[in-house]
Amino acid sequence: MTRARRAVLAAWLLVLAACAAWLYTHLTVQTEMTVFLPPSATPAQRLLLGQLREGVASRTMLIELRGADPVALARASGELARALRSSGLFALVANGDPALLGAERDLVLAHRYLLSPAVTAQRFSTEGLAAALREDAELLASPAGALLRPTLPRDPTGELREIGRLLAPAGGPRLAHGVWFSRDDGGALLSAQTRAPAFDVDAQARAVATVRAAAAQAGAGRLAVAIAGPGVFAAQMREAIERESWRLSAIASLLVLAILAVAYRSAGAVAACALPVASGLVVGVTAVALGFGAIHGITLAFGATLIGETVDYPSYLLIHNAPGESLWRTLARIGATLRLAVLTTVFGAAALAFSSFAGLAQLGWLTIAGVAAGGLATALVAAIVPPGAVRLKRSGLAAPRFALAGRLRGAAPWIAAILVALAAAFIVSRRDRLWDEDLANLSPIPEAAKALDQRLRAELGAPDLRYLLVARGAEREAALETSEAAEAWLTGRVTQGELAGYDAASRYLPSRRAQQARRAALPDEATLARNLAAAVRRSPFREGAFAPFLADVARARGRGFLDAEALAGTALGVKLSALLVRDGEGWAALAPLRGVTDGPRLAAEARQAGFELLDLKEESNRLVGGYRAQSLRLFALGVAAIAALLALSLRSVGRALRVLAPVAAAALLDVALLALLGRQLSLFNLVALLLVVGVGLNYALFFERPQADPAEGARTRLAIAVCAATTLAVFGCLMLSQAPVLRAIGETVFFGCLLAAALSAAFAGRAAGYTRPGA
Repeated sequence: MTRARRAVLAAWLLVLAACAAWLYTHLTVQTEMTVFLPPSATPAQRLLLGQLREGVASRTMLIELRGADPVALARASGELARALRSSGLFALVANGDPALLGAERDLVLAHRYLLSPAVTAQRFSTEGLAAALREDAELLASPAGALLRPTLPRDPTGELREIGRLLAPAGGPRLAHGVWFSRDDGGALLSAQTRAPAFDVDAQARAVATVRAAAAQAGAGRLAVAIAGPGVFAAQMREAIERESWRLSAIASLLVLAILAVAYRSAGAVAACALPVASGLVVGVTAVALGFGAIHGITLAFGATLIGETVDYPSYLLIHNAPGESLWRTLARIGATLRLAVLTTVFGAAALAFSSFAGLAQLGWLTIAGVAAGGLATALVAAIVPPGAVRLKRSGLAAPRFALAGRLRGAAPWIAAILVALAAAFIVSRRDRLWDEDLANLSPIPEAAKALDQRLRAELGAPDLRYLLVARGAEREAALETSEAAEAWLTGRVTQGELAGYDAASRYLPSRRAQQARRAALPDEATLARNLAAAVRRSPFREGAFAPFLADVARARGRGFLDAEALAGTALGVKLSALLVRDGEGWAALAPLRGVTDGPRLAAEARQAGFELLDLKEESNRLVGGYRAQSLRLFALGVAAIAALLALSLRSVGRALRVLAPVAAAALLDVALLALLGRQLSLFNLVALLLVVGVGLNYALFFERPQADPAEGARTRLAIAVCAATTLAVFGCLMLSQAPVLRAIGETVFFGCLLAAALSAAFAGRAAGYTRPGA
């Protein structure tokens, strides 16, 4: 190798090393699926994405401890809850023990007369106070008496209990030994709300690790801990996707190396193929990481597809190398076709790269940068590898004859037309079931994990991830007032059995109007003292026991109203900020619902009552449906760009159609085959179809290229056979993935490229100067 060639190679390797070093220290992998959703277009969709990213339900972790007797589980539950509270990662930790409220307990105690919906003038009358004292006496004689005794002198009317009932999950778990337990008494239950939103996967992973470590310490390593929730799943998804990415990339690389070793039986040739592959992967991932600040795990896994694409370019170069010919001369001879093969893939990906959807844009730029780098590296291979340095031992590997394709070539258009017509008819017959618009099906979360989440959510009475009642207002106070009206309406629906429970923003911050009414219900000091004295005489309590109560009511009459700023930094403030959000130019007070029995009926009733019931599943399906429509337009734009490029480059519409026909037929047959196998298509299938078009056009272009002699035809057939084998190996690996997204891409490209290779061989041109593929 000359000094100039060594310098060029060293410079290129230095660039790759710099990219790899930067990736090692700066690469951030994200797994949030909302990256693959379009910008929201409607208020409902904005709320949907907000809830998916930062809503109360998305922040909630559901925890269960098992493996010990109830007393030991209760003790471990308390220790775990205290450890989580002190970690700083959780805004709220609840296990049924009111002692855990901490600062929130003091806040609620100080403002209980503004927060409690039970505060009325009747409650402070002689009869109302007497009834409250009778209830207090009964509770003191019960196992809950120890919890009541510290606050009884200040709160004989039980406002803390009223607020606790309000904030506790409706229809929630059973209380035993002072904490929540499952219905079968075998598990102690906790609910924890993280400070970080669900999309902050690093914080969610730290929170999960903290729960596991604290549970192990609380149970001395003997307890089994189960954790569920969107944040938990986000951390698990990232781990699964990263593991799948590296595992599948490693397997695909080994398979490709094995195929190349069998095909070339030359270490030099295999090493020459490695440079474009490494270049495509490193440059593609670096481009996305630099352009977007982070790379999605699915995009990273998609990078494995670059192996199957970029390894083709040096294969076309090496196999077309004639005896005694330099690689640079070979590149000059096939360069126009190879360049067009690279550009068709780049043009197809460009439709994705300029998408307004970050996820699709990442996939597009990864493909553009990776394929372009692979093409340039192939030219570099031709420039730096001297004649004779790479010897291909092809004597034992005959070029495939494609005999069947040759015999059918004359009838290929008719056979293809019949197959395409049948495929189109089948697709039309399944058009209602062709597309999968369920966002949940894109997630690699195992069914067992989903079942655990549903069980714990039912046990704890946590809000569902599906239904959300929205009460709107131009100002925050107006939204809170509407939320209070919604509470009254929802309470009626609970009574009628239409839902099991709900949460609401106005529970944590009543409107100013409600607070004024409650403060006005507090009697003056003399009246309250007289009524209390009369009530105490009818009770077992001694006179003067409730002097702190009289002082607290007096302070409450003069205290200002509770506002959002007073709740800042507390668990109640975190809940409020998630349930009371700005929405466009106004405010939306959200009420997550639980146990809805008939969603459409409840939605109709909500509209009549002046509220909006948001079905997050239905809205996400509608959003994905709109996404699919735009993705189809992008797909069509990519194909149109490729067709225009072919027509201009080949300078013949007829030749362009001859190249496009087998690939278009393969794409249509691919969709029909997937439908026949019971698969529903998602946007990732569309992305994969663009890959099918790009790779398939490589086959068609080289088959369509004029062949100077039979030996050149044999080299073309061998090159396409090797390239098809490596592509099928890579995407065959993706078919084995546990992630639905990667599996969908693998299946689509595997079947599509297989069909494209076969149809391209069958459609190979018969013009003068072409070698008959079956000859």
